[in-house]
Formats: sequence, C-alpha cells, structure tokens
Amino acid sequence: MKPEPKIIDPKSDKRWDKFVYKHPGASIYHHSSWGDVIEQTYRYNPFYLAFENAETGNFESIVPFFRIDSKLTGKRLISLPFTSYCNPLIEKEQLDDVVCFALRYHLDINHLELRFISNGDEEQADPCKQQSTFVTNILEIKPDLDEMFRSFHNTSVRHRIKRAERNKLTVRMAENEQDLKAFYRLTTMTRKKHGLPPQPYRFFANMWKILKPKNLLIVPMVEYQGKVIAAAVILKFKETYYFEYSASHQRFLKSCPNHKLIWESIKIAHKDGAKYFDFGRSSQSHKSLIEFKERWAAKRYHLTYCFFPKAKRVNTEGGNGRKILEFVNGHLPNRLLQLEGNFLYPHIG
Repeated sequence: MKPEPKIIDPKSDKRWDKFVYKHPGASIYHHSSWGDVIEQTYRYNPFYLAFENAETGNFESIVPFFRIDSKLTGKRLISLPFTSYCNPLIEKEQLDDVVCFALRYHLDINHLELRFISNGDEEQADPCKQQSTFVTNILEIKPDLDEMFRSFHNTSVRHRIKRAERNKLTVRMAENEQDLKAFYRLTTMTRKKHGLPPQPYRFFANMWKILKPKNLLIVPMVEYQGKVIAAAVILKFKETYYFEYSASHQRFLKSCPNHKLIWESIKIAHKDGAKYFDFGRSSQSHKSLIEFKERWAAKRYHLTYCFFPKAKRVNTEGGNGRKILEFVNGHLPNRLLQLEGNFLYPHIG
C-alpha cells in the first residue's frame, strides 16, 4: 500500500521550513512565511501536504495548497494563490498520489491547480505537458558586475542606466510603513494606467510585517529631488531575488527611474551573494514587456498552470468586457480603484 501524504501545519511544524531551506528546488513561495502573508491577507484555508520518511520522520517531499471558496469564481485548491510558480517538491511518481488525495479530501471543489516553472528543457517542461500561458525571465548574476553590465542591451538598458545617473536619481531602502504607503500610491497609479485595480494594501503591509523581520524582503525606492518616483517590493530567498512588484511615476519616465531601480536592485542582490534575479511573471501576449526583460540578458522560462480533474486554459487575453472594464478603471478615482481591488482579488487567487 502506497503511503499517503500527511496534512501539516507549517507554522507549528518546524520540519516544513527546514525541508524548504535544504531543498534545491525550493523558492520563497514554499516558505511558511509566504503562506502567512496569503492567509492573513485573504483568509484562505491552508492545506499543506508532506510525505514522511517512515523511519526518521523527516519530510521527503512537500506540496503547499490554499483552498479558495468564492461565490464568484468557485471552490478550488491552488498551489499557490498570487504566486507565479510553486513546483511541487515531490518525485514525479508522487504527483498522482497528491492530486488524488487532495481531491478525495476536498470532494466539493471544482478543480485543483498546480503552477510550474520549466527547467529550461521545453520537452520536459513539467508533468502536465500543457501549453504555457505565462513566462518569467531570470537573470543569472555573474561574479563580475562589469561583465554583467556589458551583457545588457546597449541603447535600451546601459544608456538608460547612465541617463538615470546623469539625472541624479538616487536609491534608498524603505525605512517604515510610510515609505510602503508611498510605494502603494505609485502602484495604484501604475495599475490605473493599465486599467487594472491594485492589490489590497494589506497584501503589501503583511509582507512588510511578516517577511521583512526575517530578512526575506527589501523595498528599494528611487528618488528625484526628495520625491519617490519609483519603488519595488522585492522578495528574497536563498540565492534568488524576486522582482515581482514594482511601480513608477509616469511623469518622470524620461529620467529612466525603472532602469535605475532594476540595476541598483541587481547590485544589491550581487552584494548579498545571490545568483539569480527573477524579473517576475509576464503574459506571453505582452511581447514588449518580455523583450524589455530579455534586454537585461534575462533568460525566458515558461510557466504552466495545470488543472485537475479537467484541464483548462488560463485566459489572460480577455475580450470586449475586459477592455470596457480597463477603460472604466482608467478613469476611476484612486480610492474607488483600490476598493475594487479589495473586493475582486480575494475571488481571483
């Protein structure tokens, strides 16, 4: 008889994070602290699974999930919500066991979702063999900063970094929650420009409260004449920095604050001994954004979202309805746009 996974509470069971720190494929998203951020922000129910070694009691493999119960989008398990990727840290032959166990335990859900990042081998991208909808770009940080700088695109990156320096843009680290609120104001402006609501402020506040004391987060801010014109919330774990959340002031884009923000963040990661800089998720339809990231010499990795029991395709293109919503969002007052985000995001996952 095959052993079944056990349901684990990673907040009280220290074996979870111990396993995550040791596993070469683990990311910040497997860490229990990221789960705390998700749980405290959205009140989803955690469902963390682990296979134990019968003799030692140590974990041999793990898969984290959260359950979402939404009247708008249905009941489902996701590994993990608001996470670009979170490969199950299991052997391939255990995947069916995990899926079957989870679906038996949650008989009333519509589906279970797993989010994979490929290993670069597109023939063996992941167990689902599905077409990818999203990508991420990851820069390998070289020991020699000058060599890495020379690998960037000449006009699109290097010249603009130099322009930002000529414009005397400076970078400092956020020191308190007032700085975090400055980042959130920029985020609201940036999302509004694209016709989208921002994530709830409590999402970032919980990152600040939970991750920063554990040295799993930094918030670099670009200033011009004392005014914050760009900022990012960067997650960090082991050898990787995750540049998932960034925003900038539209009025100052000619000064190249985004290039300054990214380059200084890469230098911080280099100084910290990191080996990888993840530029964050992009839809494959956003070709200009992907091209921008690749001009930083960041390699493209495909992300695949797999649905059980019925395979589905994640639709990011939208139709006329989405275009109308984006138009309306682009004209809403900031406060109403933030309230929209507070309402919608818990249903999205």
